Amino acid sequence: MMSWDDYWKQYSISKAERWMIEERHRKLSGWIDSLGEGRKKVVEIGCGFGSNIRKLRDEKPDIETHALDFSEISVERIRGAVDEVHRADCQNTGLPEGHFDFIYSSGLMEHFRDEGPFLREMYRLLRPGGLMATFVPARWSLWQVYQLMHLGNWIHGYEKAYTRAYLRKVVRREGFVVEEEFGLDPFSFNGFVMKLAKTSFEPAWKKSFLPSGYTEICVLTRKPSL
Repeated sequence: MMSWDDYWKQYSISKAERWMIEERHRKLSGWIDSLGEGRKKVVEIGCGFGSNIRKLRDEKPDIETHALDFSEISVERIRGAVDEVHRADCQNTGLPEGHFDFIYSSGLMEHFRDEGPFLREMYRLLRPGGLMATFVPARWSLWQVYQLMHLGNWIHGYEKAYTRAYLRKVVRREGFVVEEEFGLDPFSFNGFVMKLAKTSFEPAWKKSFLPSGYTEICVLTRKPSL
């Protein structure tokens, strides 16, 4: 297993990944706008390179951007690109309760065998009425085939895939209310073609006939108001 510091040292964004970032951005931007007027505190948890939080900062003057990661390399690479950077364990951040209006993560929660400590910390950090978006790998996709081909030597160590039903279950168990669900890239087919062709395009096919037949699925949740 490669360390996360080593991974972020050599990381570069592929053209196929840029399309995924744009798809996430459209959803994130709309969800943040739904919180109404006024300056909103937005944080990407497990930010890595921070592709989406960088883009949000560039395009949305009404938000205060935060990024959090445990990797020293990740934190140093994003410093200056967002308003505030936090190096911390995402299961025990040490940040104030109710500090954020909007929290999101992508490619993070699937690395925990027990999602409970992470979700409870996110619940604590979110203000009452605030929103959290969680992107995780979906169960039925070419991405899962690719992972299985590594025969247990997956570069990122332990990683699970989710059905929508299971994703709903784990967030509701910690007190979140489910607001919306969606999937990104049916069966990983569009991303697979983009990687083969080393290009990016707007695909016509964006919906899977299986609820969990995507590269990623996302659940948008709300912390109940007091």
